[in-house]
Amino acid sequence: MRHHRRYALGAALLALVALFGAACSSGSGGSGGNTIASTLVFGAPPDCPTNPVCQIGLKNTYGIVFKDVKKLDFGGALTVSALKSGSVQVCELFSTSVYDPSFVVLQDDKHLEAADNLVPLVRKAVDSSDIDTILNGVMAKLTTDNVLAMNKQYDIDKVNATTVAQNFIQQNGLMGTASSTGAGKTLTVGVSSSFNEQIILAEMFKILLQNAGYTVNTQEDIQSRKVSDPALLSGQIDIKVEYLASESIENDPKAKVSGDPNNNETILKGLMDSKGVDVLNFSPAADQNVFVVTKATADKYALSTVSDLAKTAS
Repeated sequence: MRHHRRYALGAALLALVALFGAACSSGSGGSGGNTIASTLVFGAPPDCPTNPVCQIGLKNTYGIVFKDVKKLDFGGALTVSALKSGSVQVCELFSTSVYDPSFVVLQDDKHLEAADNLVPLVRKAVDSSDIDTILNGVMAKLTTDNVLAMNKQYDIDKVNATTVAQNFIQQNGLMGTASSTGAGKTLTVGVSSSFNEQIILAEMFKILLQNAGYTVNTQEDIQSRKVSDPALLSGQIDIKVEYLASESIENDPKAKVSGDPNNNETILKGLMDSKGVDVLNFSPAADQNVFVVTKATADKYALSTVSDLAKTAS
């Protein structure tokens, strides 16, 4: 789930390559039986040994125990470097930052990871049908693939977020006719944790809402949900983009989130309704943890799903 801030994968990659040798091993391997996974090293985030959707979940849901687990970073440059160098053969990244064309995302066929589809939250006090139409229109056009492409432009190619947003609006015919519907009304769009797609979508919402006559401000440096949620409830901000499962867990650590986005939407709506927040339509695009191998490894072991890692090693 989207709990951790993304590490930059551009210039920082080169700087962190040299640090890879210092990455520590969890020492938890060697008991996975004669499976493909038992012959491979897994590059994992630091919390993986105790995370129910990492080592624990892989063992309980898939029957997977790796030969070894190396603690790296949270889907960042150190993990990417380790996978590219072959120091690990499997790793965990974020679905909208798997930029390398030689990487293959394994399908989470048993839905270990909870569905973290992108979804706008809007304060009921300012919400309206025209705001909903604008924001839902954007969300309907998003896919994991095109969000990944926008993130790559912003994160790797260093195209500014406004330009990325403008290009997407133009390519998808989202602008529409200018109007004065929102004249005299001011909205503030917040960005929690500064994930790339949140920044880009904040700029997209700003452009489209301004086209509808609203005055729009942005706060793009809110550090976490522990800050952005109170900001939304208090009216410091009016709109923010969140993730179905992660935002649900933030508001109820015992929330029964799953791999079904409709389930997670129902949970989140129930949690936010009493707090004066509308949950709009979630997008087909999801940004969540994914298990990744190189194409060479996928071809060598015929891997396309996480379940394939549990097959008997030849």
